[in-house]
Amino acid sequence: MYVPFNELNEKARVWIYQSDRKLSDEECDFIDSEGKKFSEEWTAHNQALRASIRVSHAQFIIISVDETQTMASGCSIDKSVHFIQGLEKQLSVNLLDKSKVALLINDEVVLTPLGNIKKKIADGDIQENSLVFNNLVENIQSLNDNWVIPAKSSWMNRFF
Repeated sequence: MYVPFNELNEKARVWIYQSDRKLSDEECDFIDSEGKKFSEEWTAHNQALRASIRVSHAQFIIISVDETQTMASGCSIDKSVHFIQGLEKQLSVNLLDKSKVALLINDEVVLTPLGNIKKKIADGDIQENSLVFNNLVENIQSLNDNWVIPAKSSWMNRFF
């Protein structure tokens, strides 16, 4: 069952899918509409999941499930990945590529290949206080508190 994102429990589980390009307003609206339809039908062991979806920064799709009533199962998580794969095909976008790091520079999302991070830090292009997206947050509380963090507080810290 679809629930507005801001009405989900702060412990609700999240999955973040990063687009390889900025999404247009029309694409964001399409994702919102399709996401609501998906959330309405999403189940785990025939039990409705309290779920939501939103697009953030026109670059990230965030799916969330409040597991206080029904836990997401392996099969239900597979369904969400199939939903994301369907969006990839419909929008000609890559949402499952983990080889790029997203930084927030002047309020714009900038993607940098993972293999270039060490050099960009050495060159001063990425500094300790540069903002990086931590797409491994696990719940809404962590999303709110620890999604966008200084590079020195991320895994990149070892390169400073």
